[in-house]
Amino acid sequence: MLVLLNALQAGNRSGTGRYATELARWLPQLTGDFQFAVLWPADVPHPHRETGLHEAFLPQDVRSAWRRLYLDQIGIRDIRTRLMANIVHYPASVGSLFAIHNAVVTIHDLSFFREPQWFRPAHAAYYRFAVRRSVYVARRIIADSQATARDLHDLLRVPQDRIDVIPLGVGEDYCPAPAEAIAAVRGKYRLPPQFFLFLGTLEPRKNVVRLIEAWSAIAGECPYDLVLAGRDGWKSRPIHKAVAASPFASRIHLPGFIAHEDLPALLSAARAFVWPSLWEGFGLPPLEAMACGTPVLTSNVSSLPEAVGGAALTVDPYSMEAIAEGMKHLADDEVLRNMLRAKGLERAATFTWRRTAEATIETYRATLALG
Repeated sequence: MLVLLNALQAGNRSGTGRYATELARWLPQLTGDFQFAVLWPADVPHPHRETGLHEAFLPQDVRSAWRRLYLDQIGIRDIRTRLMANIVHYPASVGSLFAIHNAVVTIHDLSFFREPQWFRPAHAAYYRFAVRRSVYVARRIIADSQATARDLHDLLRVPQDRIDVIPLGVGEDYCPAPAEAIAAVRGKYRLPPQFFLFLGTLEPRKNVVRLIEAWSAIAGECPYDLVLAGRDGWKSRPIHKAVAASPFASRIHLPGFIAHEDLPALLSAARAFVWPSLWEGFGLPPLEAMACGTPVLTSNVSSLPEAVGGAALTVDPYSMEAIAEGMKHLADDEVLRNMLRAKGLERAATFTWRRTAEATIETYRATLALG
């Protein structure tokens, strides 16, 4: 049986790009009754270029957005016919908009249905249309979390027996970094000795303005600075205004985008990881922080409690006071930090990309069983 994996999203810096890359890395390694062909952006090195598995990759020129749209919706049909693929898997929320036999689509979250004001209007409108249509056309659907599965059922009326919940994985490179790596990343990004860390796109959904206000409320009695690492997203101007308005603005650091190879050391350098996002389809960064031995504070909504289990401090993300109180606890209570560090390492170890890939193969089997 041949699966055609549409990994053209792999060059994207987002979570969907990471997911597509990790599936492309792991699926061809798993022996059994499936073989794989992977559509891959030609300008991105693929993960098996030095092994015999490189033959599974079909490089495509997707430097033009129109070219990628063509490949996603039309070109992939010709490739599927030529290869005689039994299944086509779209891993980045938007699948085929037209009937296609044995299509599988992974839906990461439906926040653009819940809170469209968090996105550019054109993007929100496109995703509402495209995801609704993709879900209708797909034979089977993968959701990152039970929270996303509930949204698919409640918002789009998808029968629960068409949905497989498959959590994401934590990369093997996420582990406590040695002191020399931490020192190097601290120097490279000009980081303070002690800090709370937020990592992600600076955009409304990530709740960064409220985080800045919460930290500012305790900064006078807390030795930790605040590091907001990540690139600017849509509506990032209020975040920069909130930084400027803080009475402790000089202790807020914005190092910008962080290279992937520096992330484990950055996460290891932080005294605590704070991620009070308003909505997530899964929430991988808190688990990656846990894998690096860093205590985590995150939200008690959407998929985040499901991801972190009891291994993180969870708070109401709509309450500035709750976020501030949680940060104060993390700063003051060494026993709490040690407990969360131990629980976090144990929790993160249960999420691997190999398990994600193995469960995905079970979805392929279920798809074929439908006939």
